[in-house]
Amino acid sequence: MLTFENILELFQEYLLRDSEEEVLPCKRGYVRLTWNKDSRYCVDGILCRTPEELFDLLLTDYQDFELLRRTKGRREVTEADEKAVGKLCQPYLDWRKEALK
Repeated sequence: MLTFENILELFQEYLLRDSEEEVLPCKRGYVRLTWNKDSRYCVDGILCRTPEELFDLLLTDYQDFELLRRTKGRREVTEADEKAVGKLCQPYLDWRKEALK
C-alpha cells in the first residue's frame, strides 16, 4: 500500500541531496516546494492530494535531478544519459509495483 509516509521514506536520500526541493504536510495532503537557491521565495509549489501523486512527482523530480547532475547543465541530454537515469529510477518503480500488490 502506498502512503505518504513510506513514499517520503523511499525518497528521503534524494530529498536530502537536492537542496532546492522540499515536501511539507498540509491540510489537503502534501506540498512539494521548489526553491531557487537562497531566495526567500519558492519557485513553485504543487499539491499532492494522494500518495500516488506524490510518488509520480518525486520520481519525475529525481529523474530531472539526476539528468542535470550528469550533464552539469552544460550539454544536451543524450540517450545514454536517459538510459543510465532510467536504471537509477527502476528500483523506485519496482518498489511501487510491490507496494501496490
